Amino acid sequence: MKQKINLQIKKGLSTAIVLFSLFLVSCGGGGGDSVAANGGISGTGITMGRITNFGSIFVNGVRFDVNNATFIRDGSTATLGQADFSVGEFVVLKSTIDAGGTTGTASEVSFTDLLEGRVTSASTDAVTIEVLGQTISTDNLTVFIGFNTLTTLSIGNIVEVSGIKDANGFITATSIRLKATSFQVGTSENEIKGTITSVNSTLETFTIGGITIDYSNADLQGFNGQPPQVGQFVEAKSNQAITGITLLASRIELEDEYQNLEANTEAEIEGLVTSFNSATSFAVNGLAVTTTNATQYENGTVGDIAPNALMEVSGRVNAAGLLVAEEISFENPSEELEIKGLLQSINISANELVLDGLAIVLTSSTLMIDESDQNVSPLTLSDLSVGDTLEVYGVAQTDGKILATKLERSQPDDD
Repeated sequence: MKQKINLQIKKGLSTAIVLFSLFLVSCGGGGGDSVAANGGISGTGITMGRITNFGSIFVNGVRFDVNNATFIRDGSTATLGQADFSVGEFVVLKSTIDAGGTTGTASEVSFTDLLEGRVTSASTDAVTIEVLGQTISTDNLTVFIGFNTLTTLSIGNIVEVSGIKDANGFITATSIRLKATSFQVGTSENEIKGTITSVNSTLETFTIGGITIDYSNADLQGFNGQPPQVGQFVEAKSNQAITGITLLASRIELEDEYQNLEANTEAEIEGLVTSFNSATSFAVNGLAVTTTNATQYENGTVGDIAPNALMEVSGRVNAAGLLVAEEISFENPSEELEIKGLLQSINISANELVLDGLAIVLTSSTLMIDESDQNVSPLTLSDLSVGDTLEVYGVAQTDGKILATKLERSQPDDD
């Protein structure tokens, strides 16, 4: 077997960042575990971000005890637990974060997909794909569930997309799940969310991003007896296969595009800058954010706040409904190193491994995924063995080590 070891710089090294405190490898529910501090805030509030690992649930570098949490998936609470969720999925937690900012307790874990349905155009660049006429972008941190590469998806496959929207309303996927190779009547569903751009009241249709929604036989929820209007944000669902570019809706709900937070809510949010007026007036995931002279910055400066910047924001909502940022940490997956090869050594006590001669450091924010036949979840350092085939994305540090943002174990033949 030919070994493939490759070190690739995507666009150049990103700014060196401060190492987080490291978490213990065993992530189980028992006592004695600790988690990396990564700027978390204490208090009761809301956490939004992608799941990075399990053994409880890790989101935004915080380990949340979910033993007594209610799990909600697309509105359903029927017999759900953390086993029904996956690494990479973007979730909202009602939570209390401890004073140290490293651990917390979640009373509710909620997942809502942004899009579900038919692949309408296959990927030709391994970065983007079209689902129900919507272009979905991926990056180094996107997790594929049920398949290995974006180019293996075919027109007609049914997928579920989790992610965040950018300033133009386009979706960047945190995860894409293959649900079926083709539409299965009675099981599959086409579901699209978006802002109505045009309405034909005679034909009883409207359009969202190039897809025509036929609402003539749909159950309309939240419209108070009025027909859909241009500018409304809606979710359209269909239990039938899409025909051409027309979706025959079975249910349409009028929704708020973004979640609103009450005054005095503690919030820790991962997302993209969706609107920008100035460094003291912008939005992340549609939530209004402001900064002050006391705001602390990690991996960047106030000058890096711009449309589509990916960041984590921690703070508290004031009386005016603005999230006052106590800390902003910038992320840039496109500028990360990619290291592929065979695992050479493991230092469990230091949460480090050596791959292609490079020291790799893992933290509680590292996405850890097992794509091998062993299919271990949660995947920890103690599950790895010398000789395993790994792919790691990360950021170079001033000490020469790589701070891993994502680690995947795969089958040797995958490389």
